[in-house]
Amino acid sequence: MAPLRVALLRADDHHHRYLETALRCRFEVVFCAVEPGRAKVRRLRRRRRYRDYAYAKYHDIRRSVTGKDRYRREYFRHVPDLSGGEGTVLVDSINAPEVAAGLAAARADVAVVIGCSILGDAVLAAAGSRVINLHGGFLPDYRGNHCVFFAMYHGEPEKVGVSIHYVDARIDTGPLIQVVRPPRHGDETAEQLYCRAEKLAVHRLVGLLDRLAGGAELPGESQPARGRTFRTRDRGPTHDVRMWVRRRSARTRRAG
Repeated sequence: MAPLRVALLRADDHHHRYLETALRCRFEVVFCAVEPGRAKVRRLRRRRRYRDYAYAKYHDIRRSVTGKDRYRREYFRHVPDLSGGEGTVLVDSINAPEVAAGLAAARADVAVVIGCSILGDAVLAAAGSRVINLHGGFLPDYRGNHCVFFAMYHGEPEKVGVSIHYVDARIDTGPLIQVVRPPRHGDETAEQLYCRAEKLAVHRLVGLLDRLAGGAELPGESQPARGRTFRTRDRGPTHDVRMWVRRRSARTRRAG
């Protein structure tokens, strides 16, 4: 039986590279397009979306200063690191013409998406009939960005998860394949839960793709019409300070 041919469209965070390595260990990755986070941020500035640009920079600084970027890097460290292998192209935009051309030429059995910008019509059409996204949130309730943080912020820890779903033309609204919920171990941060959920979802996706390679079609259920889409600018310093105060107060109460 021929190996499953997989195309990957990703950004360049640590868990995105981990996903690529996991896919390359198991399947034939015939095309990979990488849209760096810095390219997305520069695009905001070029388009004069200064508010969105400022919030994106804030989150870069926040993650560096608080050690969250270091934590994520170590959590997703993989030896050997197979990311950036054969068939990989680096693009300023996931909707660049070379991405659509590469997808059309690759003729993958399935395309996997994680962390990159919303796919335009040309790229979505070239990706084929099976396009699967790993979304870092509990669908349908939490779409967009910072979904694990906002589930915790809103006092809904039961809605912390990563969703595996088919991609359509809108944001995180395609048919839902599975939601992966991480086990919780006491007083954990949103970052810790997010990383655990993402790693579990990567390996769950590999298992689902194994089923696809064996001839089984993956199920997909329409999402209920509810939930909210969160933007990067919806989470600011005030939210982070409030979350920190809540956690500190909770620890003080438990200690007392």
